[in-house]
Amino acid sequence: MNRTIAATLFASLASLAFGAPLAAAPGKPADPQPVDPYAEPAPVDPYAAPAKPVAKPAGTKPAPAAKPAPAKPAPVPAPEPAADPYAAPAAAPRVRFDLAAVQGLLAVQRLDGWLLADDGAANPIARQLVNPDGAPQRRWFYLIPAEGQPIALVHTSEMGDFARVPGTKIAYTGYRDLEKSLRTMLKGKKTIAMEYSPKGALPSISRTDAGTLELIRGLGVLVKGSEGLVSFTKALWGPDGRKSHYVAAHHLTELRKEALAFVAKQVGAGAVVSEHDVQQRLVHGMQMRGLVGPPPVVAAGANTADPYYVPSAGRSANISRGDLLVITLAGKVDGEGGIFAELTWVAFVGDTVPDRMAKAFDVVALARDEAIKTIRARLEHHRAVKGFEVDDAARSFIAKAGWVEQFVHRTGHSIDSDLQGGGADLDDYEVKDTRNLVQGSGFTIAPGVYFPNELGVRAEVCAFLGTRGLEVTTPAQDAIEVLLPKSPSKP
Repeated sequence: MNRTIAATLFASLASLAFGAPLAAAPGKPADPQPVDPYAEPAPVDPYAAPAKPVAKPAGTKPAPAAKPAPAKPAPVPAPEPAADPYAAPAAAPRVRFDLAAVQGLLAVQRLDGWLLADDGAANPIARQLVNPDGAPQRRWFYLIPAEGQPIALVHTSEMGDFARVPGTKIAYTGYRDLEKSLRTMLKGKKTIAMEYSPKGALPSISRTDAGTLELIRGLGVLVKGSEGLVSFTKALWGPDGRKSHYVAAHHLTELRKEALAFVAKQVGAGAVVSEHDVQQRLVHGMQMRGLVGPPPVVAAGANTADPYYVPSAGRSANISRGDLLVITLAGKVDGEGGIFAELTWVAFVGDTVPDRMAKAFDVVALARDEAIKTIRARLEHHRAVKGFEVDDAARSFIAKAGWVEQFVHRTGHSIDSDLQGGGADLDDYEVKDTRNLVQGSGFTIAPGVYFPNELGVRAEVCAFLGTRGLEVTTPAQDAIEVLLPKSPSKP
């Protein structure tokens, strides 16, 4: 409360309790009023005219100026202890999730906690979110409760790997006390989430083995799937991740241009160049640019008909004039926080693309655009978009061309710090992915058609679901690129 207001209120209450102050008798000066020691000074108007000096009565001597009191020396603060140059730096938290955000999600889903469990890197979701140092090989559990601080249950020999992981640490020594420690950790918890998907419906989420599920359920705890939690934690890129994705996309685009220019130069000069030669050139380029990722796909001729073909030193074809050529690159900036980018490009090693190749690519490119259109239309009407619905849109378009039987994979997959990310996939073929596409996450859009022993084409882009809608983050190819165009005729 303001002191002036408090003093005024006190004075008002006093006058009501004890009556108004008595008036001074005629001819006598009134008693001086007490000074409120808590009253604030009246505000000074900076624009007011300066006050006129008051005239002093004649014969009045000015009062002697009071001598200023000697100033007291300011107290000298105690010196701060010098920093120890040999002290170890403060440990930074290792986890890759926001505790308050996760606990908010747990409250919305009416869950008592999220139990992340791993055994020898069997659960990449748990490994990435908890992010222990080293590479623990024994079973560990990390409980994020709906309220309070996390709890880690770790084998006593690997406690050091969790020194920088926030929360209470509980050590167990062997199987004899593991169940007892789990019971203590889960006391009072009735329903928790784990990396589990009923009937294995979402393989990317089904990371907890059946035995561990039996162990937890045997403690009287109901286990539910963590797919919603994963979508709002691991699958989100964050501002830094989004920047790193664009950096990776830029480098992959430049590498693709360089690789195709190399093929055109070699074949045009009559030199022998193989799929493996081009792949290794791309691998070296990724290393030089600070990218990590799987070996690139370089498929020529009939090898393009295999959607999962990857050349190797012992399995590679030469690239010849008249070949269809498909290159797929995926990579991320090396280091923590990198987000993958992926792109596919289709080229023809010649001057005129055959009609069958051109038509096949037109169909898949238009199916890709139909998937993008479907997502944007839903967002414009503020409606949720499920992964299987986008796959249906692309698949239905290809079906109209009569080639749905040649579309033998899902339309796209989630991408984050893993190439196969933790969010919703664009899939109603391999699995029915009923998860929503989440703002702040990304995915590929890559329909394709494949004719066995003949040819295959795919039109792929990466996309990010941002606050302003859907962003296509990699170049969208609209026609097969010609690598050996005809020379312009001389006049």
